[in-house]
Amino acid sequence: MRKIIYPDGEFHEAIRKMTLPELEQFIETLCKDDSNREKLNACLYGRKSKLNDMFECTPDNVKRLFCMTNLVKDRMAMLHDKGNKLLGQMNKLWSEEKNKPFTDFYVEISLCICFNDEETSILHLDDDRTGSNYVRMAEILSDFYFDEHNHGNLIMPDAVHYDEDNNKKTFKFEDIDGKTDDWGESRFFNKFPELRELPIFWEFHYLLFHRNYALQDLIRVNDVWSEAKVVWQHIAGQE
Repeated sequence: MRKIIYPDGEFHEAIRKMTLPELEQFIETLCKDDSNREKLNACLYGRKSKLNDMFECTPDNVKRLFCMTNLVKDRMAMLHDKGNKLLGQMNKLWSEEKNKPFTDFYVEISLCICFNDEETSILHLDDDRTGSNYVRMAEILSDFYFDEHNHGNLIMPDAVHYDEDNNKKTFKFEDIDGKTDDWGESRFFNKFPELRELPIFWEFHYLLFHRNYALQDLIRVNDVWSEAKVVWQHIAGQE
């Protein structure tokens, strides 16, 4: 098992003093060695912080961000619908005993930000003078989260398992007191009051606040991968 060594205060201070281009060059260096995962995470977070401090809520940027959150929300609704239809179909097969010889099943949905290639995955917007190489950083972020966090899935929990005592469980948006778009944070809205009407559901909250994508990265995302699948399970031994 790989020993986890978290970066110390001196390392974080060095990141803080770097310019954005310097930090991205350092990130490139860290990507060459898998033992640097914690340092890479710290650097990606530092990059996100630097970029968010430079983000301008221009009409175009605000529009792009609304487009992104609506894209992810639409894909989530699609996955919920497909996942629930699959659950209904599988429960019917189970009740009709057409599941032999399997002893269990679950339906899983996933949604991730991915990078396939420079031409299709990233929107090429006007130069924002930050000095960031958005294309290369999008590729690094995609690889980092695919390797580290359940293949990049933004959905948690991401599966509904068969339960003979409760076959009414479904996929749905997480809510707070009945509100599904109320997962924003006051510190974010205080910094960007122009975004107070942004619909922030749980999966977009996770992307916005718990992943190392800067706002400038999010408005450039052009590949959102959705997947729904059924997994049938059976275990057997020699006796």
